[in-house]
Amino acid sequence: MFLRLLSLVTAATVATAAITDCSAGKSVFKITALGFWPDPAIKNANSTVSFAYTVPEPGVTGGTATYSVTYNFIPLSPTIEDLCKNVPKCPIVPGPYNQSSSSTFPDLSGSLTTKIVWKDLTGAQLLCVLIKTTA
Repeated sequence: MFLRLLSLVTAATVATAAITDCSAGKSVFKITALGFWPDPAIKNANSTVSFAYTVPEPGVTGGTATYSVTYNFIPLSPTIEDLCKNVPKCPIVPGPYNQSSSSTFPDLSGSLTTKIVWKDLTGAQLLCVLIKTTA
């Protein structure tokens, strides 16, 4: 899903992409770095989204990965997947992680916002990343 999500993240040639930690300090995982390149993105060319995070405690054996996209302020149906299909390995053990994905962006124009939210089996928020682009 991370690759499919990336194909929806931007548009033709965009202004600078804004990538932020949207957890407001409420996530279990701690974001240590966020990246998007090239910035600005170029239509029909590969771009990469990356985020690094630290897992401070053991015990994450599964959960959900939710990907929500809003295109020109119109929310699209979110995609919800098994968290273990979106991380390197389950159970998730303490330590640093770095994930990235590259994809060719479609020829779109307007504003695009993508929100990535991971939760564990109890519903506790593990991670929240917000990506905003505008053509």
